[in-house]
Amino acid sequence: MRYQTTRHQTGRSASSYSIRRLRQPRRLSPWDATDEDLQFMAALTERLGAPPVSNMMRYCGPEARHLDQLGESLGDWRRMLEALALRYPDLPRSGQQASDGTTLDSAPERIVWETLVQMVPDELELCCHPWLEDGRYLRSDFGLCAPDEETPLLCIEVMGMLGSDRICRADVEEASLDRLAAKQDWFSQPGRPLLRVIWLDMMAHPDWLEAICSEAIQAAVAQLAYGREGRRTSGRRLSERGAEQGRQLPLRGRTREYRVRKN
Repeated sequence: MRYQTTRHQTGRSASSYSIRRLRQPRRLSPWDATDEDLQFMAALTERLGAPPVSNMMRYCGPEARHLDQLGESLGDWRRMLEALALRYPDLPRSGQQASDGTTLDSAPERIVWETLVQMVPDELELCCHPWLEDGRYLRSDFGLCAPDEETPLLCIEVMGMLGSDRICRADVEEASLDRLAAKQDWFSQPGRPLLRVIWLDMMAHPDWLEAICSEAIQAAVAQLAYGREGRRTSGRRLSERGAEQGRQLPLRGRTREYRVRKN
């Protein structure tokens, strides 16, 4: 015989059943996050140091297919983030403020910052939104600089709307590509800092993100060493050139030499 608990049923069994129902979050519709969704988000958030953004889900593989669907709606994605915070209260919360207190312009910038700030060596400084040219509104997202230097050795652009496949789904994404192209043209000129671009699909895979951040830091360190060596070499060359020019100067322009006359 099958027993059912109704609203008229009282007693210990009915109350314990109600408590169990309250403790288990209900999934109201297909547009609510599943347990698997929340587990996936928790693992990725812990690796990145910040919750991923919705448009990263398209690059996370089949495990994130349902999350990619939820990301199509701002309300569905917000409910998922609320469920994530309830299930895992110790995880970093969404927002533009990094764990070190730095406020970024966007959540994707925060994701990259959280990775970079843990990897930058003492011989470099990580700066936020450095200006690239005086008298012109042109700046980069991040810069890796020598201590006490304003001009970055290497700049990092965060493409928070697109993956490296550059597939656009909206006009605003095409506009972001146009801005990147203009910056790449500026960086391609002689004497400009190096440039690295970080795309959404790189952020979606923490190992990939860490690898490109590590490569960028190594390139900046190499530029720093090259600059120091270049200054030392330049100093030696200038000294050698000055001595050579001194030997080639006409007699009236050279330093007077005094000789001891022998009797």
